[in-house]
Amino acid sequence: MEALLAEWEGVRAVDHHCHPLLRWPLDLTPFGLRAVFTEAADPTMIREHVPCTAAYRGALACLAGALGCAATEEAILEVRAGRDPGTYANALLERSGTGVLLLDHGFAGGDAFTVAEHHREVTLPQHEIVRLETLGEDLAAGVDDPQEWFQAVRAALQAAVEDGACAVKTIAAYRSGLRLRRHSPEDVAREFSLFRAAVPPRLTGKALCHTLVFEAAACCRVLDVPLQVHCGLGDPDEDLALASPLGLRPLFEDPGLRGLNVVLLHCYPYHREAAYLSAMYLGVFMDLSLAIPLAAADGARALKEALGLCPWSKLLYATDASRLPELYFVAATRQREALAAALSDLVTAGFLSRDEGVEAGRRVLAGNATALYRLQPR
Repeated sequence: MEALLAEWEGVRAVDHHCHPLLRWPLDLTPFGLRAVFTEAADPTMIREHVPCTAAYRGALACLAGALGCAATEEAILEVRAGRDPGTYANALLERSGTGVLLLDHGFAGGDAFTVAEHHREVTLPQHEIVRLETLGEDLAAGVDDPQEWFQAVRAALQAAVEDGACAVKTIAAYRSGLRLRRHSPEDVAREFSLFRAAVPPRLTGKALCHTLVFEAAACCRVLDVPLQVHCGLGDPDEDLALASPLGLRPLFEDPGLRGLNVVLLHCYPYHREAAYLSAMYLGVFMDLSLAIPLAAADGARALKEALGLCPWSKLLYATDASRLPELYFVAATRQREALAAALSDLVTAGFLSRDEGVEAGRRVLAGNATALYRLQPR
């Protein structure tokens, strides 16, 4: 494992799925630090139980090693408070080995940097990803019926891509589940009326959410940008039982969508299903973002299992980090370690040569995303 990590030291990773940082200066507390290392929303869970997880204890140890302090919240926060916040954050991002950020600003909130602020304050190169449901909600007030709304969404997606956005992302898993199917115009119209009547409008309902995904998928195919789909863990809002990527087969088998590239995000605990789909369908890719930093050793195990079926040409590196540079650093470190461990096992077992393992890691860290999102100058 150490040998592969050493080989990749010069590889700047493409973090193809992440979110903006909170504005600095930030008076970070132990509670605030704990909150980014869990998907739980209950304050008591965060206060009492997150410190008792292997992932969080490992995160403290990881940060302590980078900052040269004790592996305690108090020591880490003391180091942070004593440094210029921008210099501190950018140093952690630089040390993470990240080269490019593909950012979804739709999950941010008012305390996060705007797109313009993020480009100004964060020194790494950045590209934008359009969050489909947020876009749809923003456009709801200016239309009168579903077809006008879909037309507005298509026009906004085209404008965003022309302005430099490199992908579209859907969170349908959280709003309606991923057992996609086509719905009647009557059902779509009924749900659209409920959607427009809500204050503020919040996009939910299978008919409306699923139809929007199909509309966006067709648009992405024409615009030649990937459609990212959250699946598996990722939000306390969702019904995890409905978040398996197996429900996405209508996207992969529709002749009208041939040529569409779909990237499955998070995937855990459905990483085996995601690996199967990546192995079966030309336009399907996957990552294990969020699972790696939050599931501790099980996240690393999941990556090994994914490589049982998923071609390494279809596996992407991502952190799904947000809010704090500490999460970016820990997630990036754990991603590299998990990838090195998985590929080292394959080399030891005789499935790969050492050179093949090195090259596979380079592709996962940067090469696959660079090609898929066309990050080289066109």
